[in-house]
This record gives sequence, C-alpha cells and structure tokens, in this order.
Amino acid sequence: MEAVIGSHAAALVPGVITTTPHARYLALHARLAIEARKRGWTEKHDLDRFRDLVRRAEVVLGAVSVAHSADQPGEHRARSGDFGAHGVNTIGREVRETNAADVGRLADAYSQVPGGYLQTYAGIEWLVGLTDGGRVPTPGPAADDLLLSALDEVVGLAGREQPLSRRDLNQLRHLCLCGIDDAPDGECVRRAYFVDRDGDQGSARIHRHSASLLVGALDGGEVSGSLDMAMDRWCCFTPGLPDLLGSDELQHHALTWRGALLRNWSVWAWRLIWAELVSPFAWRPGTREEAIEQFVAQLPDATVRQSLVGDLPPLVDAGNGRPLPAEHDLYHHPRNANGWTLVDLLRLLAVGAGRLAHLDPVSREAFIGTLPDDLGPEYMARWLDRNNDRPLADAAADLAAHLFQRAESVSRQKLQWTRHGLRLPTRLRRIGDRWRLEGEEGSGSVSLRLPTFTSVMHQLGVLAVAGDTWTAGRHVEVIR
Repeated sequence: MEAVIGSHAAALVPGVITTTPHARYLALHARLAIEARKRGWTEKHDLDRFRDLVRRAEVVLGAVSVAHSADQPGEHRARSGDFGAHGVNTIGREVRETNAADVGRLADAYSQVPGGYLQTYAGIEWLVGLTDGGRVPTPGPAADDLLLSALDEVVGLAGREQPLSRRDLNQLRHLCLCGIDDAPDGECVRRAYFVDRDGDQGSARIHRHSASLLVGALDGGEVSGSLDMAMDRWCCFTPGLPDLLGSDELQHHALTWRGALLRNWSVWAWRLIWAELVSPFAWRPGTREEAIEQFVAQLPDATVRQSLVGDLPPLVDAGNGRPLPAEHDLYHHPRNANGWTLVDLLRLLAVGAGRLAHLDPVSREAFIGTLPDDLGPEYMARWLDRNNDRPLADAAADLAAHLFQRAESVSRQKLQWTRHGLRLPTRLRRIGDRWRLEGEEGSGSVSLRLPTFTSVMHQLGVLAVAGDTWTAGRHVEVIR
C-alpha cells in the first residue's frame, strides 16, 4: 500500500531520495568524475584509488561544514537548512575534541560504505547528467569543467596528510555545504537540475514544475512548519489556484501532486491502523484473536454508516465543487491532542473513498494509482458499501483479520535466500498461533521526499529563509 507513494515521488521529484539532501555532494562527485578522467582511472583496478579519493574529499567537505555550523549556526542554517553533513557525528566529534580534522583517519571511519556517499547520490547525478552513475563514474553532459573547478581545492586537500586545523577549516568556509548557491559549482548543479538538454527525459521540466509549486506553497510560511502540509494546502485546497499558476502544464502538474498528496493521507491511515493493531505484540507474544479483540474494544457501539459516513467533514464546497480540507479537519480534531483515534483513522480512509466521486480526472488518476490490490480508495469504497449497516466493531474485526492475512502474504513474497538460509524481512513473526513484534512498526507518513527536495532547492538559492519564514531565493528565475 506504500508503493503507490514511492511511485508518485519518483515521478514528481525524479531521482530524489530521502538520503540526498545536499546539492554540493552532486557537484563534488561530478568534479571527482572529472578528476578520475584526468588521472586515467577507467579500469576495475582503479576502483579502490577512486573510492579513497571520494572518501577523503567528502571528509574535507564535511569537516568545513561541521566547523562552520558550530561557529555560525544561524548563518549556516539560514543558507543550508537542518540536514547535517554526511558523517557529521564522526567528523563533528573529532573537530570538537581535537580542534582539527585528520582527513586520512576520518576517511576510514565516517562511513561504512566503501565508496562513501557516491552510490547514494549516483541515481540523481546520472538523471541530471552530472555523471554516468558508474562505480568509477565518467562526467556527464551537464558536468561543466570550468564551473566545477570551484571545487579543485577540495581535491587538493583530499590528499593532505597533515590534519586540517580549526583555523584552516575557518579559512575554507567558501567550501561549506551552505556556500554553493552563489558559487560556480552551484550554477552547474542548477543547470543540471532545471535546464533542458539533448537526451534529457523530461526530468528538468518536472523539477522546474515541482520546484515552482514548492516555492508557491512555502513562500511566507514558517520554516518550522510541515512541508507536506504546506504543499497539501497549496495544491489541494487553495482557491483560484489555476489563476495563480498560469500555464496549463503547471496546472496539470499541480493536479497530479493533488492526487498524490490526498492519497498519502489514506496510506498514512493504513500505516497507523496496522501499527495500532500489532502494538500488543511489542510487549509480549499473543494470538491474532487477542490483538483484534483489543483493537476493536476502543470503537463505539454504532454502525459503520453512523460512525464513518454520516459524521464526516464536508469534502467539497457545495457551491463550486472545490475540495475542502476534510483531512486537515480530522488531523486537528480535538480528540487527537495525543494522537489519532482509531475512529478518526477509519474516517480518514472513508474520506479517501469519498474523494473518488469529486476529484477532477487528472487528480483522480494519480489518487487511484496503477498498482492492483493496494488497499486504495476503491477498496475502501467497496468495504464501506458492504459493511454500512454492520456494527463498526464487527466490520473492523473482519478488516483487521484481512490485514493479518495480507501481511503474511506480503511477507512470503519477500522471502530471501541468504548464506544462512531463508530470511523473512519483517518485524512481525509468527510462531505457531502466536505473534511477536520485533521493534516497532513505522507510524509516520510515507515520504514524498519533499524535505530532501526542499533542502536542495534551499541550498541552490531557489528558496531562501528570511528570519523564520520561507521566501523565494535569489535564483528563483531558473525555475520560471
């Protein structure tokens, strides 16, 4: 049921994943690909030398950023956001304790992955044309040698044997993660992200549209606010949005975002319902029947229709058919001060089912998705129709039993052969008729990767921070 959100994220912010929040790593890896070409590192046996260079260069970038963040936290955060440099814990500890950064020693310790964060960023670097995404990457068509020469100093410092003192790090602040917006390598990454080129599969156009919507959603809003809620309000519930957006193409993109954002509420509800259902097993093993009994005990003595259909917030404006924020009404329900109630989670699913009758064709297509058997809004609409006149507790008990059956089926599909035998990658394990939960099931909303995308847009100067609020950045014209 979460895969639909992953597919939306891949389509709406292509190449972006939750672990790629820094624009300057893209530039750094492109510069290192140029360096590998200069040094003739093209063969398999060159891989270890290249990986060593990557790790050392990432330590230099991280150490400069850690020092700047410690010395001028306000300035650093205003220009780069809240994501720390990769390896911040290891690098930061050494800088604090020794007042220096030993590049060689830290390169051995800051990451457990041989190539550092190269492979983490390889997908987006390939997509935007900065590298070919290879193990020893070659420069891509967007890797401008002249602009990326701004990072020559990092390459030189990567080979340094003497530790970088705190004074050295302070003098290198132009290499901080927060300094990319007005640096030449920032111009290179902006062009890669947003400027169409031969062979581009449309990612630049999609990035421009999503960035434009993001700027509109955040402009004037509090930096501490939820990015997803801001985008939700902008794309789903803003009156007169077509007039604000202008072009038909951008309007179409906003409607696709609308479908994805609204669907994410339902996916989140399912995650929370499942977490609630299996929570007793975190304390001690138990039977499925015991968990279901505890699950439905909190439900009111009423029918499905009375609890989930007749008491919903309005979904659309009766006068013009514009969507109304029913999901937000449930989110801010007074009873939710300490978290969602089970009834309101089921109502959230009912809201999703009700959206089917009102959404425009573009939003509806994205809202439904293309994956079969995914507990989508159509599934919930059928469930409501079948169970409208049943007691809510009875219908919810059957639904919970179905979730257990589904969980077993999905787990079997994920069976993996390892050198130690079959492995079942699941937190919920069945032993006879009893179940045990190892760890906790996730309860956060599924990521549409807006925090990562926002971080990169912020660092590239498409977005900016003025005091405690978001504003358009000095380079916003690149997306218009």
